[in-house]
Amino acid sequence: NCAYTSASFLIWLRCLKCIRLLCVTSPVVLGAVATWKIVAQGSPTVAAVCALLATVIPPAYRASKTERTIEEYTTLAGEFTNLRDRFRQAALISSHKPLPEFDADVKPLLARLETARSRALTPPEWCFKLARRKLKAGHYRHDHDETSTP
Repeated sequence: NCAYTSASFLIWLRCLKCIRLLCVTSPVVLGAVATWKIVAQGSPTVAAVCALLATVIPPAYRASKTERTIEEYTTLAGEFTNLRDRFRQAALISSHKPLPEFDADVKPLLARLETARSRALTPPEWCFKLARRKLKAGHYRHDHDETSTP
């Protein structure tokens, strides 16, 4: 579960960062196009639309709180990635220990997992589907896993 969640979050995080880039750079470009004499003289409607978009995009972006969302997804993507690796280590190493020792190793991980799951971040469904496809294709497989499978 941690593998799917972290991969989904990372995919959505890339998308959010692209949205941020577009929202930060497009007003500058649209403002330049709107004030360009060739556009203003040749097609005042295009110039007006560009000027409108250049003034509407920044406040809409701030209102969407995308920066905060990026921070939250960054934090949780890191946490789920770390938990994925810790659970993998527990499965490979701690599972061979006696039950009390295994339980002592896994219990803190389960507590961290519950804390991470308490934040209800939900990337779009297509992120999960893409993450699932990538995981099944082996994109996030560890080298050790590749050498230990027949």
